[in-house]
Amino acid sequence: MILIRADANERIGAGHVMRCLTAARALRGKDEPVLFVTADRRSLPPIERAGFPAVCLGTDPERYEDGADKIAALLQENAPALLLTDSYAVTEGYFRTLAPYGKLAYFDDLNRATWDVDLLINYNVFSAVFDYGGYEGTRTRLLLGPRYAPLREEFRNLPPRETARTVTDVFVSAGAADPARVTEQMLRELCPAFPEATFHFVVGGMNPRIGDIRALAGKNAVLHVDETRMAALMTACGAAVAAAGSTLYELCACGTPTVAYALADNQSAAVERFAEEGLMRSAGDCRGDGGFIGRLRTELAAMLADRADRERMSRAMRTLADGSGADRIAEEIIQLLHG
Repeated sequence: MILIRADANERIGAGHVMRCLTAARALRGKDEPVLFVTADRRSLPPIERAGFPAVCLGTDPERYEDGADKIAALLQENAPALLLTDSYAVTEGYFRTLAPYGKLAYFDDLNRATWDVDLLINYNVFSAVFDYGGYEGTRTRLLLGPRYAPLREEFRNLPPRETARTVTDVFVSAGAADPARVTEQMLRELCPAFPEATFHFVVGGMNPRIGDIRALAGKNAVLHVDETRMAALMTACGAAVAAAGSTLYELCACGTPTVAYALADNQSAAVERFAEEGLMRSAGDCRGDGGFIGRLRTELAAMLADRADRERMSRAMRTLADGSGADRIAEEIIQLLHG
């Protein structure tokens, strides 16, 4: 049995649960049973829509050690079992408590500590700059780099794409929760600056401000709430504006030239690395300095005006993520549990 511990809510967004769902689907495709474990019921809608069972711990999503005893019992009940955890709230004590009861895997974006786990996954483009030397001589197997990016099956084996002379449609994503209210800023200040383009805003259903966002949407803005055919939408758009996260790797698989930005401290490294590698343009951090929309307008205008650079960027992006990362992760997990 594979247990997956992850949460989604209006504060932390849906990214942790969504990438775990991708891994869960790959495991289910290999006949491996999966059980989700969440802090509370706020995380359940996407899990239930995907058809996976879940157990709610009744704990604070920010206090992972509080539910460790209940997870230990689940691991014992379903032995042999493996627990995949995806949260920035984990502690060394959480993993130490659970290590005797089953195999442990962890999605690690930050490299904050040398975790007591059997499998560590960091598929981020910046993982190569982290020092993982602390794992030498330990039992931990490292899965590093974008070849392990857990993209849904719809992003696999996408056909070649041509770069249009003029971009008519722009994909826009600010994450499921968008705590910085970037969506509203772009509707007010970005869309009017490009009246000849149609902006396709992907909005998460857990965004508490959907009503306000709908009211702001002008004639060249289309809202896609809880969009399910993401690859088709990304491929149909000639350019994108997106917050860092798994969405950037999905855009890579589609080859959609992108202006990326950070909306949280842990996203800055990804945006900088994508820009340094010439894979995307950067509008920096959306918070604080008041210059974000200006930078975004400048970068987007430059990208739309340069067809050759968009074509180069698209080719480079598609070499980074091939859509098979979730299968690679699933195979490693199954080997670890049963091998």
